[in-house]
Amino acid sequence: MSEPIRITTNDLARPEVDEYVELQAHFQRNIDPTGDQPWVIRVIYANWFYLSVCCMIGGLLGWAIMEPFFDDNALEGEGSLAAILLFPVVASSVGLFLGAAEGLMCRNIQRAVASGLTGLVVGFVGGFIALIPTSILFGVMTAFAVSLWKDPQPDAMPTGLALLVFMMGRGGAWSIAAIPAGIGPGIALRERSVIINGLMGAVLGGLLGGLLFDPISMVLISEDGQATFSRAVGFGTIGTLVGLFVGLIEGWTKTAWLLMRKGPLAGKQFILFKDTTILGSSPKADIYLFKDDAIEPRHATITNRGGRFEIEDCGTADGTYVNGIPIRSHVLRPGDQVVVGKTVLEFSVKESKSGGAG
Repeated sequence: MSEPIRITTNDLARPEVDEYVELQAHFQRNIDPTGDQPWVIRVIYANWFYLSVCCMIGGLLGWAIMEPFFDDNALEGEGSLAAILLFPVVASSVGLFLGAAEGLMCRNIQRAVASGLTGLVVGFVGGFIALIPTSILFGVMTAFAVSLWKDPQPDAMPTGLALLVFMMGRGGAWSIAAIPAGIGPGIALRERSVIINGLMGAVLGGLLGGLLFDPISMVLISEDGQATFSRAVGFGTIGTLVGLFVGLIEGWTKTAWLLMRKGPLAGKQFILFKDTTILGSSPKADIYLFKDDAIEPRHATITNRGGRFEIEDCGTADGTYVNGIPIRSHVLRPGDQVVVGKTVLEFSVKESKSGGAG
């Protein structure tokens, strides 16, 4: 029977032991416990919330630009130019704020400016192109509504079934007009999935906002027949709903994402919609991690390999850690905590019906 190994106090005090402990500490990154953020923070960082707010501002900006050119008591035809510019201006202003929203939330001014300007241009040009189908649709539905109106009155809103048809025509027109505003961010990022999400969100938001436009107008129109405030609320509502549905559809269709557990944007969720996502301190990185000297401009990448998300360190001095262990390459699993510098990101993936992340 072999003798038991005995470690004395002198053995523990040897310099080699201290060096080994220091080496092990260097190659690990302790993760302090991180609790859930307060619900207010979670709501503020939810994309459906900040996209709704930004697009509402965009809708109100479009109203503020166009309202001086509207006079509801003017003779027919005097406001035709304003009517022509209405869709392009509102679509471009909503597209501007929708495109800039993500960059503003992530403190990435470079991305906010680039995506915002793309949304502005796409919204304006697309708004002009949309004038043809929207005019045809709204004209047909208006004529149908008038045919159903049993007792038509000059300068009055239809009633009954005629009003419902008229509202449907308005909703259909705005669902088309909102498309250019919704697809701008995806065009800026050159990502097909973001374009599709934006298109679907814009169609749904424009449709519902358009349906509500006339009821809002009927409630808020002033005694002298001016619809100034009703248009403000109507355009703000359309913008809000476009942003809301774009955010909701992004959430419904996402497959994998990172939640910042610790860092300057703790509580913010980053959807991994690209084949390769770059994490770094450069504003050009897909996930911009600022205010941390230990994070390099291109610090790590996450690559989607057929539903398996692999993180790779880019040969950085400080390293990339998963669950406290330094890695060169690692296939992420739900719940894994990625540490770069002082930032902690938790990986999540939506389970498929066939049984999980794989």
